[in-house]
Amino acid sequence: MKTKKKILVAIDFDEQSIIALKYAKYYAEISKYELEVMAVIEESNFISKLFSSDELIVKLNQEAKNKLNELVQRFCDGIKVNTRIENGKAHEKIIDVAEEIKPAFIFMGKSELPKYKRPFVGSNTMHVILESIYPVITIRGNSDFDAYKNDHREILVPLDFTYETSEQVTAAIEFTKMFGPNMRIVTIQNSGGKGEEMKLLTKLGKTKKVIEETGINCESELIQEEKLSVSKIISETAIKNKSALIVIMTRQENRISEYVLGSNARDLISGLDIPVLSIQPWDTAEGSKIFSLLYDPLNVY
Repeated sequence: MKTKKKILVAIDFDEQSIIALKYAKYYAEISKYELEVMAVIEESNFISKLFSSDELIVKLNQEAKNKLNELVQRFCDGIKVNTRIENGKAHEKIIDVAEEIKPAFIFMGKSELPKYKRPFVGSNTMHVILESIYPVITIRGNSDFDAYKNDHREILVPLDFTYETSEQVTAAIEFTKMFGPNMRIVTIQNSGGKGEEMKLLTKLGKTKKVIEETGINCESELIQEEKLSVSKIISETAIKNKSALIVIMTRQENRISEYVLGSNARDLISGLDIPVLSIQPWDTAEGSKIFSLLYDPLNVY
């Protein structure tokens, strides 16, 4: 990867961000990367009325620094960790720090919400996913972290064979080579007959061959389903196969707003208790600033 050997994790001190820290530490151990742990202090209008500006910043920063150091001592033994406190808007500071340190990945916790409150991805997470060029791994649920480490090994890559599929496969290959050992590629047929089925099977087979040539164990699967949503099918597949992580592209399915994620990506990030790795599309003519490989076997895509 064309990045420094660092993993950035953003902490807001709620339970889910602490779970994200556990995941980040786990992946840092496997990759032998450093952890950069940051917290952002956002000054509210109410609090600013109680303190002078300088007094407030000093007080909040010291408290956050103490909490951050306690978390690092508790959960991040055995690896190199850098900590920092930033002041400003959370998503802006996370993006700024990522530009500075050039991490391989950004880890962010997605707060636990009941199903009826899951229509949207959190604002800070959404901004970072859409605005940062660095891959973002969102963490939701999975508080039984030991079970996750022991049981979840396979990386799931749902493919729709658009022009961005080569980028998605490239990212998945590099991630699996770092953290592996296995990959499962799936595509969904929700319309068409035998002709469409054969086209998809051919593309799956060629893609699987290229992935296996990199030394990765790869399973492929065509799922024929007309009634369920794409996100529901992917979620059920990930749960059934105990996927460690799902690799998706964050292109917008309906570009009404630059700050609206496609519905399938949003539903997966918001509603699934399995980490989701979101990859920004890149200009294939210029190449990726992050990933060093590019695969397009026999013009599959």
